[in-house]
Amino acid sequence: MKLMITALAAGVAVLVSSAPAQAAPKNPVAALKAQLVAGHGVRFTDTSAFVGAVNKDPLVRRTGSIQFGKKGITGWDITGKFSSPLYDGHNTTPERTIAIGDVAWVSGGTLSEDMPKGKTWFKTYSKMNLSTMSSWFGQVVSPAEPATLAALVKNGKLSGSTYRGQITFSKLFKISPWFSSSIPMRSDTEATVTYALKVDAKGLPSQLTTTWQATDFLDISWWEDKAVTTETHYTGWGTKVSIKSPPASKVTTKLND
Repeated sequence: MKLMITALAAGVAVLVSSAPAQAAPKNPVAALKAQLVAGHGVRFTDTSAFVGAVNKDPLVRRTGSIQFGKKGITGWDITGKFSSPLYDGHNTTPERTIAIGDVAWVSGGTLSEDMPKGKTWFKTYSKMNLSTMSSWFGQVVSPAEPATLAALVKNGKLSGSTYRGQITFSKLFKISPWFSSSIPMRSDTEATVTYALKVDAKGLPSQLTTTWQATDFLDISWWEDKAVTTETHYTGWGTKVSIKSPPASKVTTKLND
């Protein structure tokens, strides 16, 4: 019996010592930079909730494509829709934003009520106007930006294949054009975004969940104790993406008063 127990213990020791340790994910920033090929990009879907609101349904759903150049993001095409009204009478018409470089075209939503006859797109060069209302409650952090991804990895604590941490609005404003376009106004620049970033076996972002306090965006009394939580899934890394501007005949730079 003693010999049998000794043999079993030795066998278990061999199995434990030979079991492969869980490998850390590959360098996410290096993996992302390898994806920066002109004419290629990634697709994503967002689901956001206004935590603390009476209505517990998802607030905003978005789908989009991001196009890369050799140095980073060169454009995106995003469609967003409020799944439930933010307030009584709010326009829940789908919104769409096409951005190429520093130029953006926006359609739908509340803008559709102010378009001149025959026009469906509003063109703007202003960072303050790049965003739509649905983007304010969409994903405000983009791990598709090398500088942003590097900050998330550096500030986060790795557990398995997930980096968890916090990053401030002010830091994002300095390094992330995506953040500046998503939230053009901020009541508290030192506010923080809590995040959980999951990467796949190649080190590429596959899921990002973020949470921030609603009053960090606008200090509205009924937003107190409410948070915006967004879950984003990234798919199709390396897929061909071609972002094109809308037809010129449908574009305006002036809205009705």
